[in-house]
Amino acid sequence: MAVKINSDVCGHIDNCPVQGLCIKICEQDALIEEDGDVKIIAENCDDCDLCIQNCPNQAITKA
Repeated sequence: MAVKINSDVCGHIDNCPVQGLCIKICEQDALIEEDGDVKIIAENCDDCDLCIQNCPNQAITKA
């Protein structure tokens, strides 16, 4: 099950207190930056939950 990003809560990379940490810690390249937003490549997600645990805005959840 891939993760889901609530774009209303996310704040986007420019406004993220940790500047897109979710992208940096994803070892599967399931999260990428696209036009300043975080995008999910669902087929790469291995359900490790690191992005969920480390999002300061609690914008990432299970889909």
